[in-house]
Amino acid sequence: MYLLGSLLPVFLIIALGKILCRTGFFSDGLAKSLNRLTYWIALPALLIDKISNAAFNSGDVTRMSLLLVLATAGSVAVGYIAAFALRLNRRSMGAFVQGAMRSNNAFIGLPVILYSMTGSDPGIMALATVALAPSIVFYNFLSVLILLAHGDRQQRSPGAAVLLFIKQLLLNPLLIACVIGLLLNSCEIALPVAVQRTLTALGDTALALALLSIGASLSFQGLRTGLVPSTVSSGIKVFIQPLIGLGLAMLWKLPPAERQILLIYLACPTAVASYVMADIFNSDRDLAAHIVVVSTLLSGLSLAAVLVLGG
Repeated sequence: MYLLGSLLPVFLIIALGKILCRTGFFSDGLAKSLNRLTYWIALPALLIDKISNAAFNSGDVTRMSLLLVLATAGSVAVGYIAAFALRLNRRSMGAFVQGAMRSNNAFIGLPVILYSMTGSDPGIMALATVALAPSIVFYNFLSVLILLAHGDRQQRSPGAAVLLFIKQLLLNPLLIACVIGLLLNSCEIALPVAVQRTLTALGDTALALALLSIGASLSFQGLRTGLVPSTVSSGIKVFIQPLIGLGLAMLWKLPPAERQILLIYLACPTAVASYVMADIFNSDRDLAAHIVVVSTLLSGLSLAAVLVLGG
């Protein structure tokens, strides 16, 4: 019952998003607007609301962020080994390795954590939220390095790509929201009641909107093409990466609740942003899209394993 109550709502809402698109209830324009609303408004409101009012230990945040970074770096190494074994071309290798490392923590990780750890210590929940900020920076930085190394250099110069990365990072609404929340928290600034209630109301919609937008964006078209590399990359992302994280958590003797947060984040599917980045840097965007779909399907197994084993 715990597993069904924690994980089933996540995938039911994702499935609902897909059904609403397939039946025409969501038009293509509405689906895109829903994703923009979630990314630019609802999730930032949730992050500001949670972080600005949270009590957390900065040392715990640093440790969690470090373990996320190390586990992600480990999956990159495994991804390169697998990519060379599959003899992928340069453009496909970039999309393959990025897909093997970049987690969808904000859109799927947070909902799973909040559903599965309801009633936990508020400090633990705050830790899960604050730890997103460093991972956002790291995922973007590492994605750019990987895609620059394997993208079509004739299409985009390294200098232009780096400037684009800096612009995207500075304008990332999730990162901006984390910074605002941390500043309000550290300065002990209380927002006016009307503003706080507005953020809370918007934040309450974020999880459902995020999951609906994930479902609406999933496309199974052309999935059979390149099924082997997309499955291997997805397997590294949702199975190997959390195993690396488990080893690190045991080495660091991470407390059970923190260990579960870490493993939920690592067991999440590949972020939809990986497709956007692959397209921007002229990598294999079709493979990137397939990895998002396959990893989302496989993450049902990986997340279930994390929840059943209790981290």
